[in-house]
Amino acid sequence: MFVLSRVFTGTLLCASLLLTGCGSLVSIYDATFDQSLNKFSEDTAKFVAAASAGSSERSYTSKEAVAYYASAYNLLDRLSERARLSRGLVACPTNATLKDFSETGPIKVSLPEEYLKFDCREYQLAAVRIYVAQLEYAHKNDGILNRSEAKAAGGVLQTSILGSIQTFIVNKPAT
Repeated sequence: MFVLSRVFTGTLLCASLLLTGCGSLVSIYDATFDQSLNKFSEDTAKFVAAASAGSSERSYTSKEAVAYYASAYNLLDRLSERARLSRGLVACPTNATLKDFSETGPIKVSLPEEYLKFDCREYQLAAVRIYVAQLEYAHKNDGILNRSEAKAAGGVLQTSILGSIQTFIVNKPAT
């Protein structure tokens, strides 16, 4: 009877921890993600607008384009590692779709072996990386990012960044 009671109590404790957020799809709020992604969204909007307007960002080999892509990938590397180190206890239910998504079209974005363990923050960051790679591919393809490419690829990237921000602030404490 005592063993059954301990098993029941343990099961009840695990279930209550999961239901109260200790076993969450998204880890606790971290202002670094919120601030960094908002700044990245702003930088992306400026970059895409400048490229659309025919500024130097339009050329793939311009110092502005090189700096944008380098800083984008650097930011995503840092945020992905930070998310991995504070990963939520429950894997994102859509992780299995990442493999096909990362191999769609002419670009291939490699995923880490542990992508099926990603929490939803990590999933969102991987999606943003894929959309940055798609923008870069459109830019690199003929060396010039034309207005329609900037609008299409930049718009999807911005939507993905905003989706990530929403995922990261889901556990933001009320002020």
